[in-house]
Amino acid sequence: TPAEGKRIIAEFNKVYPFIKVNYWRGEGEEIASKQEMEFIAGRTSNDMAVGGEPVNYPRWRKMGMLEKFTDIIPEIKNIDKKMYSKYGDWVMPGNNAQTPAYNTKLVSAAEAPKNWEDLINPKWKGQQLGLPIDPKTWWTLALAEGGWGIEKAIDFATKLKAQNPIMCKGMVEGHTLLVAGEFKIYTNGYLRHVLLSQEKGAAVDWARVKPVSITGSSFTLQKKAPHPNAARLFLEWQFSPQGLVVYEAITGKGAAFPGSGTRLSKTLEGLTLVYRTEEIEMKAVEMGLDKKFSEILGMTQ
Repeated sequence: TPAEGKRIIAEFNKVYPFIKVNYWRGEGEEIASKQEMEFIAGRTSNDMAVGGEPVNYPRWRKMGMLEKFTDIIPEIKNIDKKMYSKYGDWVMPGNNAQTPAYNTKLVSAAEAPKNWEDLINPKWKGQQLGLPIDPKTWWTLALAEGGWGIEKAIDFATKLKAQNPIMCKGMVEGHTLLVAGEFKIYTNGYLRHVLLSQEKGAAVDWARVKPVSITGSSFTLQKKAPHPNAARLFLEWQFSPQGLVVYEAITGKGAAFPGSGTRLSKTLEGLTLVYRTEEIEMKAVEMGLDKKFSEILGMTQ
């Protein structure tokens, strides 16, 4: 959000007060379109961006639009390789972890899911589950290293649909309905929403399943950036231990990989993480898995 962006900039300026940072906010594909059109027109106005879907990255590389920068990050050897590009041109500053969550007034700790398979137990059939209208979690679990494989993921999705879950328009709406008691279990919400709600005294908890699906937006650095050195300095700070902690404190999105020092990494300690990387997204597009899982789960009309 704009407020979060301003706070991150303010923290950066505590270290580098002589660098002025301007911020523009847009939706993912709005950001991507703006970047690409400006590059084609030869008038790039921004130095770097966070957002813009990874499916654009291969095309942008061919266009010569992305600058490599991961080599300037001092802690890059300690960061999980799935959090940054093998080409050196994008890095995730923070993540969303997706796990099942449950309303503790309606489900006891003993009854709560202990693994993903517990969601398809017949006892939860009949609109006791909430399901976000977003198939990404399922094809991530299908394709990611350490995940289920396509056959198991399709079988699971088919059985999950048979539970007759309540469809939720988005992650926030689904979590809100869970807290309100509209259903007992949310199949795959953002862990940070649960943690924030617990701080406010809400009756919610999360299931410590394996594997945990990890997503995140990425920073990219533009070729022909107007202020490349200042941008590199910002990126070096953003991906320092201090910068990662600041990013999580402000956005709620912490780096998930072990040893990052974030709250999220400590919360997920001991669990298997599977990342939705650029390669996973490209493979899902090539195989048409977004549509396939949407159809299986009844997310399309």
